[in-house]
Amino acid sequence: MIFEKIAALKADGTYLPSCYVGVKGAHIRYVGVTPPDEDYGERINGENRLLMPGFVNAHTHVAMTLMRGYGEDLRLQSWLFDRIFPFEDKLFSEAVYWGSLLGIAEMLMTGTTSFTDMYYFCEDTVRAVAESGIKANIGRGVSCFDATKRFADLPAYRDTKVLIEQYHGTEDGRILVDVAPHAEYTTRFDILHDAAELAAGHNLRMHIHLSETASEHKECVGRHGKTPTRLLEAVGMLGRPLTVAHGVWLTDDDVRCLSQYDVTLAHCAKSNLKLGSGVAPVEKYRRMGLPVAIGTDSAASNNALDMVDEMRMAALLAKGISRNAGALPAGDVLYMGTRAGALSQGRADCGDIVEGYRADLVVMDTTDVGLSPANAPLSNVLYGAGSRAVHMTIADGRVAYRAGEFLTLDIERVRFEVQRAVDKITGQ
Repeated sequence: MIFEKIAALKADGTYLPSCYVGVKGAHIRYVGVTPPDEDYGERINGENRLLMPGFVNAHTHVAMTLMRGYGEDLRLQSWLFDRIFPFEDKLFSEAVYWGSLLGIAEMLMTGTTSFTDMYYFCEDTVRAVAESGIKANIGRGVSCFDATKRFADLPAYRDTKVLIEQYHGTEDGRILVDVAPHAEYTTRFDILHDAAELAAGHNLRMHIHLSETASEHKECVGRHGKTPTRLLEAVGMLGRPLTVAHGVWLTDDDVRCLSQYDVTLAHCAKSNLKLGSGVAPVEKYRRMGLPVAIGTDSAASNNALDMVDEMRMAALLAKGISRNAGALPAGDVLYMGTRAGALSQGRADCGDIVEGYRADLVVMDTTDVGLSPANAPLSNVLYGAGSRAVHMTIADGRVAYRAGEFLTLDIERVRFEVQRAVDKITGQ
């Protein structure tokens, strides 16, 4: 396909008022202000359209769409232990498959082309990703409260090995596998160490929750005499490329420590607010050298998987807590929601509109009243129309969502099967 005379926004917020973008196979093959000589097949008129890089959700648990609205107005510990964990004890394979498809549908219709996931029954999420056309980094969550078990004894270890051996790099690289211990407070010191060893042995990235709440942070210091960040350093996890989710309660020493390694913080502003965890001062973190991407967390704690809304919240919070209207400008937050997220996944050829990059793109309909007048197109998207203006979502050159229709999944079947799975789990 070729987009003709279309306005475009690059990952850093650079605005191109009229350009041509050609896609062949999975890649962007042409970006220019004049038409290419080569034939690119379908010609797409760029009038009333705005082309952007697809959004990258750097931290979520996609199948937890099953629990949307199931644990409301609770602090994190009560939310987890009283509502979420008991529900998850009754999960089954097909429920995770349909829940994953529902979350993927929501992401596709709001412009997300790739996500980083941590959950259970991961082969079912892999199946959903493969069928839908989206990209994902998938990690089997690792938790252990049994002092007699080592990492190699756990089902999570066996599941992770299966993921690595059968699915890492499949679907032309759309599916990647991360090693994903849940958090310090749910995973023993020695298991974190062994997980880091497994990741190193297979040259994989890692993914973990970090310093999400004040109590988590303080209790780790009480248990180990170290902050969660310094504990991860001690067990070798910072030696691997790593995504840390939340980071609301990082100390300045923690941030300096993380900045010395290949670590990206996934900022989940709405989830942290909804669970009463606080606000991560990401503008400060970025000034201190820590890369920051954007994540939604799960639909059970957000309750949406809408990256435009998440970027808006991140920008507004940065301005509000600093009392500085210039904090986290629109171009910076777009970079966090696109290119920074792609780099956090180890996808160096994704997250921007550049020749040779993967064709992960979102097209906005600029006839939406929130995008008029076009004084500041990026600000109009972030603060005005938001994701309701998404007209088309393309992942790896394949159109997955267009003009209100899903082209790779049956949304009515997905909704029906999700409700049936939830009814079975809750006994209704």
